[in-house]
Amino acid sequence: AVRRAPGYGGKWHMTAGTATAGADAAPAAVGENARHALVVGGGLAGAGIAQALALRGWGVTVLDAGLARGVPAHAGHVAAALTPVLARDDNARARLSRAGSGRALARWAGLPGGAAPRVCGTVQLERDAGRAAALADTLATLAFPADWARAVSRDEASALAGLPLARGGVFFGQGMLVQPSELIPALLATPGVRAVPGSVARVERGADGWRALDAVGATLARADHVILANAFGAQQVLAASNLLAPLPRVAQMHALAGEVALVPAAALGGGPRCVVGGEGYLLPDTGRGCVAGSTYVHGASEARIGAEGQRVTLDKAAGLLGEGFAAFHALAPGSLPGWAGWRAVLPGRLPAVGELPHAPGLWLAVGYASRGLSWSALMGDLIAARLCGEPSPLETDLAGLIAPR
Repeated sequence: AVRRAPGYGGKWHMTAGTATAGADAAPAAVGENARHALVVGGGLAGAGIAQALALRGWGVTVLDAGLARGVPAHAGHVAAALTPVLARDDNARARLSRAGSGRALARWAGLPGGAAPRVCGTVQLERDAGRAAALADTLATLAFPADWARAVSRDEASALAGLPLARGGVFFGQGMLVQPSELIPALLATPGVRAVPGSVARVERGADGWRALDAVGATLARADHVILANAFGAQQVLAASNLLAPLPRVAQMHALAGEVALVPAAALGGGPRCVVGGEGYLLPDTGRGCVAGSTYVHGASEARIGAEGQRVTLDKAAGLLGEGFAAFHALAPGSLPGWAGWRAVLPGRLPAVGELPHAPGLWLAVGYASRGLSWSALMGDLIAARLCGEPSPLETDLAGLIAPR
């Protein structure tokens, strides 16, 4: 409900509006005539899109290849960090991560139990004193509110973490710990969402809309709007559907394996009170231990937990810490539980999100790389806003940079 109101400062008038219904209202009932979308992929990308559409009254079918294999996406992924990116020129990646962090908190704060993010803050350490000075200069230039991001010395960083740390850096007051293995099921439990097993090999458009087909050509599901949110698998689906050629950037997407280790909190004196990041990261105790991460493995044939990966991960975590922690340094690589998975990475490390110009009704949401938590809610709302005719949650230049191409 929009009206003209008296202005302020030098303005005679201003436009004011009150939301009478919208995304923060209770989900609309999904009836027989409700709009329906098909989401391919039940990970962070697909779950974020499913929630965004369902909150707007859409019926959403999620086809999840992980469920078809009996291993839901991110099963066993105990915890991960959601921390914004800083850049002196406040580039697209930094702006997107800032917007995504705020959108994730707004969308997920009310989720039940461990699905809701824990706002514990993040201390992001710099590699050396020179970089710390440059960072302080960057913060002064960008002039963010101090409760959002501020430079901290080594002593301040250690006090925030409750552990002696190796260096200072920047403290993000809204840094979050998120538990993907609990978040994703909660998003897929949004009323109106139905997650079913299904491994999509290709898609095709017919008189009745888009159809998702399996490897033998059987129809798994159909909808007027299909969103491919199945990470690196989307590239294979597009190629098999003869739709990849007009998308040279998407054709360059590659899969990158990685693993995290679950460290006993006792080895870290109970663990840090906030997320500690830098060259690697260390997360607060979830009750099951402290997650330390992570590895980046190019050309891997499988994503797996192993002694070499844990050695790399523990070395990175040790580099964040100050003196002490004999129990931590005594941990044997290969002896710890953990989680391994894949990242889908595009040139420029920006995602590809939007409707395909050469295939109306077919959408893409891939290339989230290491920022799945940062992009999930924001890109879900971007797609949902376009499908519902709402104003875009992204500036035009940012939306153009992430358009599929």
